[in-house]
Amino acid sequence: MLMSMSYGYTNDYYCELLTPIDEQICALLAKRKELSNDNPGFPSLDLISAWCKQFGLNEDKMRRIFASMGNDPTPTFLPHEQIEPTEFLKFIPILKSVKVDNIIYAVTYMKQYKNASVVTIEAELNNSEGNVRLAYGGCELFISPKYQCQPSGGSGGSKGMQHSFVVTPSLPDDVTGLEFKLTVRPHPREEMTIVTLAELPVTIK
Repeated sequence: MLMSMSYGYTNDYYCELLTPIDEQICALLAKRKELSNDNPGFPSLDLISAWCKQFGLNEDKMRRIFASMGNDPTPTFLPHEQIEPTEFLKFIPILKSVKVDNIIYAVTYMKQYKNASVVTIEAELNNSEGNVRLAYGGCELFISPKYQCQPSGGSGGSKGMQHSFVVTPSLPDDVTGLEFKLTVRPHPREEMTIVTLAELPVTIK
């Protein structure tokens, strides 16, 4: 089942200044298809990461774009569509974890549905200090060009967070060899002015 999602754009708006650029994009895609004999494959993640750093682009979006231009017969879902998991089948234990910069990231299990898998990523700050907060601006999951990973809610506490992703098509029950690549967006730092209230009586009438 497809769920409609809004990504902040409408079909009745287009920046006309982009017309010559978009035309060039189409011409390059046609040339790309011709040079590869319609079998382009998929660039290495290191290459994509380097290009994104060079041009200031979002890695997850570029991975999806290259995946959509590949020759994989797996259906490519449009950005405004999200699969709603139906007909729950079972829980699959995964128990994969890694520690990076004093934060433990883990995939403990996934839910298998008839039409998708739901993978939950957890992170916990390994810190005994009391006045510490885990701050981030969101996260994206990438497994391989074959799979589409759509965010499906999350939550967080002072030292931990949990995010779920709907993965289509369904992952195999045995995920040995698969890597779960999480891209965490930094928390936007905002300059704040602190106003200290004076000790005085306040009467509201």
